[in-house]
Amino acid sequence: MDFPEDHHRYQSSDEEDFQESVDKAVTLPKPILLWRTETSPTSSSAPSTVPDRTCSTLIVGTAFGGSSLLHTIQGKTLLGSVILPGVDLKDNSLDVNSPSNASCNIYRLDADPTIFLIPCNYEIKDKDSLNFAKAIMNNIQASRIIILDTNSPSTYLSGSPDIEYHYPWLRLLQTAGSTTITKIPTLEVPNLVQNLGAALMGYCEVRGLSDTYLLLSLQEHVYGKALTTAATLRGLKEGLASLGCPLVANAVDVSKAVVQIQDKRVGSNRTREDRLYA
Repeated sequence: MDFPEDHHRYQSSDEEDFQESVDKAVTLPKPILLWRTETSPTSSSAPSTVPDRTCSTLIVGTAFGGSSLLHTIQGKTLLGSVILPGVDLKDNSLDVNSPSNASCNIYRLDADPTIFLIPCNYEIKDKDSLNFAKAIMNNIQASRIIILDTNSPSTYLSGSPDIEYHYPWLRLLQTAGSTTITKIPTLEVPNLVQNLGAALMGYCEVRGLSDTYLLLSLQEHVYGKALTTAATLRGLKEGLASLGCPLVANAVDVSKAVVQIQDKRVGSNRTREDRLYA
């Protein structure tokens, strides 16, 4: 039986672990968040203003599947950028629609300006994840948060040695108090998430931010290299629709995302088609 004092102890333990991570993150380089200033369209002499930082839905795509998928959206307006000190941006294109854009930009969806998008086109290591999550969440106020991430069969604990993976293979993790989503299976205990997705979920959980969801799609790893499949991307696209984001789901282009990943200068990523398990 789960007594109230047990729940309090578990919650306190989570908060203590999170605070320990915060303490460790204090000495690490802090991300820099730059906002694009806007001038009134009716008066060129009007003072420039920072765009509204409040949105109904914030969608964050982690490298490289989720970010590549969001990057294919054409109807988006640049609001700002998150810069992580030490990240190699050599040969980076400033064109927001270029496949070689390796930035972590903040966009507003043109079809619905209340939706913000952050395709993080470079990998955030575990040691930098908490500071990166704090930089995002301290600057953007979102009613709902969706993180697009991937999971590997090599680290997934199913409880069965004979499990077979069939597209679309999706799992969902959500913070306490979030509206329950029945269309996507919940990530089973004792599976763990890591890096930026874990940091964002932990930050929102400890601060009591409901309606925060981590969507995981199957991504194979071969010889330690991420192997993004077209099926991985289609799973994220379908997951977005199931989470009530049809505008974004219809705006992403899986075929273009596959080409972008193939052409990326990040040598640790390869793409193959629908063969999910080998």
